[in-house]
Amino acid sequence: MMTRSMGRRRFPRAAHRSLLTLITVFACRGSLSPLSNRLEVGQEPYFVFVADGEADVGDLFASKPAGGAVYQITFTRVDERLPALSPDGTMLAFLRARAPGSVTRQVLVVMNLLNGAEQRVDLEASFPSAIAWSRDGRRLYLRAGDSLLGTPTPPAPFALGLVPDAERPTADSLLSVLLGDPPLAEAFPCDGTGVCARFGDGTRQTIAAAATDPTRWMGDSILYREAGEWVIRPLAGGRPRVLRLSGELRHWRSLMVFGGPRRSGD
Repeated sequence: MMTRSMGRRRFPRAAHRSLLTLITVFACRGSLSPLSNRLEVGQEPYFVFVADGEADVGDLFASKPAGGAVYQITFTRVDERLPALSPDGTMLAFLRARAPGSVTRQVLVVMNLLNGAEQRVDLEASFPSAIAWSRDGRRLYLRAGDSLLGTPTPPAPFALGLVPDAERPTADSLLSVLLGDPPLAEAFPCDGTGVCARFGDGTRQTIAAAATDPTRWMGDSILYREAGEWVIRPLAGGRPRVLRLSGELRHWRSLMVFGGPRRSGD
């Protein structure tokens, strides 16, 4: 687990003040959604990912687990990265550069995929490497260097703050790649190359010796990049398959999966 002491370093006040308040658009289901008539947002499995857009910087796209058709979510000319879907599959958090070519000034965006509405908070003093939602969908967690940041989420206005020490183990687990449902292992890059897994009893296993970018895929598989392709490997054995999408996508990366509505009692 990537758990490090934060000491008493305070997050700069600017991050707390720099809140851009937007008017939330209360619209009918799908009226302004970028996925309208393409996906049943929150009702069926799908995944979101980053690929190079028109300006050769990251835009966000979506597709179904079987692959095939691809649906574009954003059409900006600034770089976007680190998509994170809420547990109910209706909200998408991600980072967006504030200007073309900017690598130090970013905005945390939360988009309502049912109506296209966005809320944003400026990130003046952090450069997150990971984003995750709390299990109840009421908070976002960001890993920025040695710090863990948290924020309440829309529809209330939100601003960043340091995660309390008591909340850090939960945030750490959500920012990790946990495999299985319920989780039975954690996936991470091996010490050299490849993707490894660490099980509850402390044992380790190499999943793929020449792979990168491990991602949880639905509840029973792991997705990773190998030899230029994205491979889905079932955890319980079985034949891996290559995820194939239509169109001329360039450098698609950072896949994030919504596995479908939770069953009662989950």
